[in-house]
Amino acid sequence: MAAHAHEGRLQTTSVFLTAARLWDHTHHMFHMGSANRFGFPFFRPLRVLARALCPFAVALMAVAQSDDFNDGNDTGWSHYTPLAAFGAGATYSFPAGGYRIAAPASPAPDLLGPQRAGSLRAEAIFTRLQASVDIEGWDNTVNQSLGLIARVGTLGIGTTAGYTYNYNTRSGFHQLTLVLNESPSRQLNESLFKIDPTQKYRLTFTLVGHSILGQMFSATNPAVPLHSVFAVDETHSSGTAGVFVFSLDSATGVDARFDNYSATVPNKVRATLLDASPADGERTVAPIEAVEVRLASLETTLKPESIRLEVDGQNVAFELFDGAPLYLLTHAPSSPLKPDAPHTAKVTFSDEDGPQSFGWRFGAASASTRLFAAALVNGEFAAEPLATLDAIAGKFTLLFSGKQRFFRVGDTVTRRITAAEVVADNVVISFR
Repeated sequence: MAAHAHEGRLQTTSVFLTAARLWDHTHHMFHMGSANRFGFPFFRPLRVLARALCPFAVALMAVAQSDDFNDGNDTGWSHYTPLAAFGAGATYSFPAGGYRIAAPASPAPDLLGPQRAGSLRAEAIFTRLQASVDIEGWDNTVNQSLGLIARVGTLGIGTTAGYTYNYNTRSGFHQLTLVLNESPSRQLNESLFKIDPTQKYRLTFTLVGHSILGQMFSATNPAVPLHSVFAVDETHSSGTAGVFVFSLDSATGVDARFDNYSATVPNKVRATLLDASPADGERTVAPIEAVEVRLASLETTLKPESIRLEVDGQNVAFELFDGAPLYLLTHAPSSPLKPDAPHTAKVTFSDEDGPQSFGWRFGAASASTRLFAAALVNGEFAAEPLATLDAIAGKFTLLFSGKQRFFRVGDTVTRRITAAEVVADNVVISFR
């Protein structure tokens, strides 16, 4: 089976299936939803809904470091494996063009602490930094934290200092952590947002002045953040950066997979969207009683009077909580939005550098959503009358014929195929 993608109104993505294998020229991403988004004290928890989303916009940046690991080595990286001298060192490998860091359990957790390992680019010291890395393929049964570490100093067993933005694979917590003496000295901020280990996500860690911002995105959508945590701290002002994984269970080791690392020096980090609920691509399962949006000022100042919110193409009223530099918008429609219908939203606001807009779609697929197929990519596509649509999950299911087929999803709004797989005797086409 093979897949390729292109954009269009009624033919957003084509997927080519044969009996052999599936090549995917796009990254796939669905996440499992958040149970409680309390990234800031004044924000109430948001609804539990399935989501699918994406990066965040900063001004011009100079690229300092990058590595896609396609060359099968980590030349230029410094391994951090403090338990190697005690027979529990980490291994570094490059499966499928990625970067895997794995290590066994600590041999003496009461004396040496739990297992931890990482890899840093030690040739650059950053004061201002935006680092990013893709994560995928972790095991939710392994209780570990993985992510980015920055402003690292005095690296070593019992001495490491810095900040981390990490995701806890079992609990689903996102955390900004102050590290002192190789231990988490203080959680600067944390919030719950579980994601799917079979999909790929991008972590972005921004540190400018005393502002610290961790964000998660889909690996494919560079427009709207999936989830964010923000904090202010003055402890560390500069240091190196890289990736790390840390065991949260003294009886187990660690196993993390990274890809597409970059570290840049931003010229200016503008006011930005932190996240929204419902989020881009979110498959809503209950009537939508509110649309909520979080914004933040970083190195430019958001002008609250400039904020505008549109829902389904209409300007709407909203309540604004001004907790500068953080802002919460809440729109409560007169009647709850239908969960089984497609919806759009857009927020617009200005800072001293001008206006910005962020738009997203949510809700279930509409009745007009249909699956089309053809024997050739440039052939005539016809509707698949036997395809079964699960509008909530965003999936079509049909019997697998074993023949070469190209598929497209047609709708009145742009749709993108995100996965195609053979399950038993069926083909399952996922879209957003």
